[in-house]
Amino acid sequence: MILSRIDANREDLQNKDQSEKEAHLAGAQRLRDEFEALRASGAFTTESNEDLDTIDWDFWTLVVADFPNMARTHPSELTIAVQNGLPPSLRGTIWQLMASSKSLILEEVYSSLLTEVSPHEKSIKRDLSRTSFAKSVDQTALFNVIKAYTLWDPEVGYIQGMAFIVVPIVMAMKEEEAFGMLVNLMKTYAVRELFLPDMPGLHVKLYQFDRILEDALPKVHMHLARKGVRSSMYASQWFLTLFAYKFPLPIVLRIFDVVVAEGLEAILRFGVALMKKNEEMITQLEFDSLLLFLKNKLFDVYVDSDTSPLNKAAALFKTGETAYCVNELVADAYAVKIIPNNLKRYENEYIELHRAEKEREEELEALRNTNGQLTLQIKRLESSLAALNSEHIEVANEMVQGKVEIEQLKDANADLLAENEELKKTNAEMQEKVENMPAEIEAQMEAKVKEEMDSLMQRNLEVMNLNQSLEEQMATLEKDLADTKVKFASINQSHEALNRKWLDIKKVLGNEA
Repeated sequence: MILSRIDANREDLQNKDQSEKEAHLAGAQRLRDEFEALRASGAFTTESNEDLDTIDWDFWTLVVADFPNMARTHPSELTIAVQNGLPPSLRGTIWQLMASSKSLILEEVYSSLLTEVSPHEKSIKRDLSRTSFAKSVDQTALFNVIKAYTLWDPEVGYIQGMAFIVVPIVMAMKEEEAFGMLVNLMKTYAVRELFLPDMPGLHVKLYQFDRILEDALPKVHMHLARKGVRSSMYASQWFLTLFAYKFPLPIVLRIFDVVVAEGLEAILRFGVALMKKNEEMITQLEFDSLLLFLKNKLFDVYVDSDTSPLNKAAALFKTGETAYCVNELVADAYAVKIIPNNLKRYENEYIELHRAEKEREEELEALRNTNGQLTLQIKRLESSLAALNSEHIEVANEMVQGKVEIEQLKDANADLLAENEELKKTNAEMQEKVENMPAEIEAQMEAKVKEEMDSLMQRNLEVMNLNQSLEEQMATLEKDLADTKVKFASINQSHEALNRKWLDIKKVLGNEA
């Protein structure tokens, strides 16, 4: 983990432009000079755990002189030193050398940023005034560093709880150096990914934590899954504050030692160690009590107990009346094996799962839009169907009325044909009578007959004209009837097509549901 962090820091430094590289190299040399000056001053001891411990100046001189080489040539010694805690008086210097954060350019930028006004100043002051953890350090320096960062990185800006990250840094070094350290942690250590609007880094860390838990503590992982307890319900604060929301500052500094040396991924060690230490209790609890335990009681296992023989040799840090066995906590964390390649694999798994989930959400959104459009189309089709049904009823009524009129015309035509036949018969009888009458009578009758014949002819002509008119009307009505039948057949066909389309849409909607 340390070597992996060193490679990442070196790669980040190589990607900087020449002026930034020179500023970082000059900053590192200044730290070494300050270390030598401190060593030469004779301040060889520091107060820690209520005892005076002598600093191993030879060892830390090698670390300060060339930390990457020391990590490669003496990895066990360096790991043990980090695990036991960095000397408080050297902590700030060693942190900066481990993280390659000392930059003369950033310190100049910091001085410039302090002259500007941040839109988050009121929020920062309000949160600092009500956060007891923040009162452990110089409030002005803490405010300045947070304010400067909000101006440096407006995309992140200010997030409530950021002080939990900044307090240990301000405690360990000068405020301009603390700003450079914060910028480095945010960017190179990817801490800023935890504070971006969508918190992508937090989701990755929670997924990695779940996968490590699944591999290392399968019973705990299975029990949490069965009870519906997700890591986001209890572990988010761990990663967002590096446990500073719960543990006292001296323990947080020890956690920071490991994080600075190994990277943000080291926080996973402590999370898994807490779960392992409480495995028996966790697997016995139900949802409500389990979630409450994970949020508030998980840390009690490291509280000092007079009956515990382990605590006799453990280093203790107190907050109020609570004392924690910090050495035991760190030792348990180091017992958790974290492999960088596995972490990268878990990260790639999460990215792939997130991509698939995003595609699924986009597909669902597209289906929702399609469903909305189909619903609108269905409403339109229903309106069209109602209009067609109304039109169908009107056409049917017209057809019935047309049939009635045709029958009436047929009856009238039949009556006229009967009347015409009757007239023809009467005319024939009159002619026969005329032929049998004397000439004079014949002449009279002929005149009368002629008159009646003219009248009959006129009437016959009228009947024939009327008959022809009726036949034309019948032809027109029959043509209208044929057109109506064609139109009715077309409407029926459209109606059946709409019904089939409606059934298809209902099937599609049914399948989606």
